[in-house]
Amino acid sequence: MSSSARARFVSYVRDHRSSAPVISPFLPHPGVIRETLGFLGLPVSGDPVADEISAARQLGYQPMFMTDCSGLIFNWRIDESRSTAESCVRVIPTAKGEWIRSSAREEVPWSDDAGLPVRTPRDHGMLVAVCEQVGDQEKTIREYFRRWRRRVGEEGVIVLGHPHPSWLGYQINPSNIFFHWNDSREIFIRSMEAICEASLYVMSIASEEGIDFMSDSSYGLEMTSPALFDAMDLPYIRRFAAWTHDHGGLFWYHNCGFTRRLIRDGVFNTLGADIIETIAPPPEGDNDLAESRRAIDRRICTKGNLNLRLLREGSPEDIASQVRAIADAVRGEAHVFSTADAVLEGTPAANFVAFIAAAREATGQ
Repeated sequence: MSSSARARFVSYVRDHRSSAPVISPFLPHPGVIRETLGFLGLPVSGDPVADEISAARQLGYQPMFMTDCSGLIFNWRIDESRSTAESCVRVIPTAKGEWIRSSAREEVPWSDDAGLPVRTPRDHGMLVAVCEQVGDQEKTIREYFRRWRRRVGEEGVIVLGHPHPSWLGYQINPSNIFFHWNDSREIFIRSMEAICEASLYVMSIASEEGIDFMSDSSYGLEMTSPALFDAMDLPYIRRFAAWTHDHGGLFWYHNCGFTRRLIRDGVFNTLGADIIETIAPPPEGDNDLAESRRAIDRRICTKGNLNLRLLREGSPEDIASQVRAIADAVRGEAHVFSTADAVLEGTPAANFVAFIAAAREATGQ
């Protein structure tokens, strides 16, 4: 067995047949980790990374951490001289002039009310200009990933944050994506290409600095269609995966939505992913894990899929029963025991501990 949590996780994804099973809840809310440390009688440091490492050591799971990607490309800075107490003006200087974004100071990220900047054809031009100057941030990007590797060390794996070309790197409100795709497709594709190239530059530095998994994500069929998935998402996911493999790395794909049809029709087998997360069950998704696992190529590792509401609102006995069902569904397959998405704030520490304990029992640890 590999000696570190990091090595154990990576070894399992590369060859599950000769490695011990992995348990890795997806991005537990920091409050859940703090409550868990208190439940276990352990000190809280206030550093979310250090605190999860402490919890993982005590409970016996292999943590994963996720970095930024698009924020390293779109490095918005607040101009306080043009801002107010309620709203703020953010600026990125480019060769075409300032790209300016005005929004509420307190906003919900990636929402229809977030005031994201891509609204007009001119904004697409500014987005491309920002992507083209990503090389100017090389030192900052490199130090960012270097700090992450130092913080985590060998205590867990690090996944690059999702580039999301079809979401324009989080620079467009969700409700506007398909309007722009339909009305300004050539311009939209030029923006996706620019984000892809800038993201590959970020990936090159992340890989050099020891980030374990490159990644991407996309909507499930609750927000898109099979045809749009093929046109908007699939080409970029495959490009990122191919680049990652050409550089000797591992590729991580995340989709926490309705993906049953894409799995059943074999589309997910063509992504190039080494690990697919989260094979979400209802109500987050529409998957039956056993059915999905049978349809996914055995060379691909799956990750998931404990229901988040059950984890937060169920009893420890309910959770243990569901974990046993997951174990039955994936028996003999490459599968990381995890959750259907990020562990929700308010999840009781006793339930979080029960999940890890049940997963360890199910995997013989």
